[in-house]
Amino acid sequence: MWLNEETPISKRDLLLEKPFINSAGTLGFAPDPHSMPFLSKLGAFITNPISLQPRVPASNRACLPFPGGFLLHTGLPNPRINRGIARFKNRWAGAPLPVIIHLLVETPESLAGMVRMLEGLENVMGVALGLPPGCTLQLLSQFMEAAFGELPIILCLNPEQIPVLRESLSDINPNALHLTEPRGTLPDGAGRLISGRLYGPGIFPLMLNAAEQLIRTGHRLIVNGGIYDKSHADILLTMGVTAVGLGSILWKINPEDTDEFFQNL
Repeated sequence: MWLNEETPISKRDLLLEKPFINSAGTLGFAPDPHSMPFLSKLGAFITNPISLQPRVPASNRACLPFPGGFLLHTGLPNPRINRGIARFKNRWAGAPLPVIIHLLVETPESLAGMVRMLEGLENVMGVALGLPPGCTLQLLSQFMEAAFGELPIILCLNPEQIPVLRESLSDINPNALHLTEPRGTLPDGAGRLISGRLYGPGIFPLMLNAAEQLIRTGHRLIVNGGIYDKSHADILLTMGVTAVGLGSILWKINPEDTDEFFQNL
């Protein structure tokens, strides 16, 4: 939802002043104005995924290139929610843009506890729910009920989950949908199969097709995946998406060229 002086605003509205955000997992757990010169161009900052219990990096973590992009497998390491809050809440509060906390969803009970911990934190504008693989319609309903509270709920879906979960979206009514990068599998140098998220311009046609399906639901929609030039962002915004999620392209920005970068994006 865009800020509009004539639109009534409630505490649970999702308000973005600018049509770009970062993808979860690309910029860390808190914004850093010194190393992220583009923060003023984003409508919100999304944290790395955070879980109830700590996670260590995967033993087989990898970054595997393929034509048009790369596969990234990390294991989603994080310090756990209570330590994350203790470590980053002051940086979230002092950030120059609103912060959205990306939560790794495991059970309805653990999700409810994590959301309650975040309510009342300064400058936290919402929670993004990263669903577990194989999430069912029944589980999704339970997760949404557990997350309901003071903070807007952004439901993250990847293209594989749309056929399974799309029919329930009108019933659960999240504040926004966030279309996130698909998963894939590639062999590493030793011939082992590694699964992870896919990034790069090669996945844009898949993401555009999935975005077209979700925009028809009538929900506010944020779309990640393969946005590497201005034409990609323009077509999504013309379709009516609320914001475009930028991933690995943000790693390439030269501080001196930030304005030009976003003008050409």
